[in-house]
Amino acid sequence: MTTPAADLNPTAGVAATADDTMAELRALIKEAEEALGSDSTDDQIDELRERLRDAVAQGQSMLGNLSDSVRHQVKRADGAIRENPYQTIGIAAGIGLIAGYLLSRRSGGKE
Repeated sequence: MTTPAADLNPTAGVAATADDTMAELRALIKEAEEALGSDSTDDQIDELRERLRDAVAQGQSMLGNLSDSVRHQVKRADGAIRENPYQTIGIAAGIGLIAGYLLSRRSGGKE
């Protein structure tokens, strides 16, 4: 059985949307700066204002989706830890030993 990439990393779609939104916001800010520096009409400024409102609303929606995704991942991690406590302790101890070894080697040559 294959698992879609979106199921493995649900934040990947959010990250791509975040990049798109950031690019759109940068373009809108550049346009707004140009509009403020030139003789713009009220209609152009109103249009920019509306586009900025849409971008902010999209950003808020994206933040909500990311927050939901993080909560889901935390629940999954918590469930995995509770199902396999001894494996979790073993993995944490192993990582601690490796980190301690690497740090002791790093500081050992500088004395």
